[in-house]
Amino acid sequence: MCLATSKEFTYMENWLVMLLTVYQSNASNGLAQTISFYLDKLLQHEDIHFCGDKRCDYIKMQRYWHWQAVKEKAH
Repeated sequence: MCLATSKEFTYMENWLVMLLTVYQSNASNGLAQTISFYLDKLLQHEDIHFCGDKRCDYIKMQRYWHWQAVKEKAH
């Protein structure tokens, strides 16, 4: 449960959802790298400390998307 988040944090979360939706229908290395970038930004944002449950999910997602970006780049 998030206690309070800034508009910036919420905007980045919404942007991430949009990127994931686009990736589902149009996968690319550049998009995987962008998703990984935004997950990094969210994990570095000060508001992440108010979202303990999301932090764990974002760490798992960041690991996956970093791997996905590297995997796609190798092909």
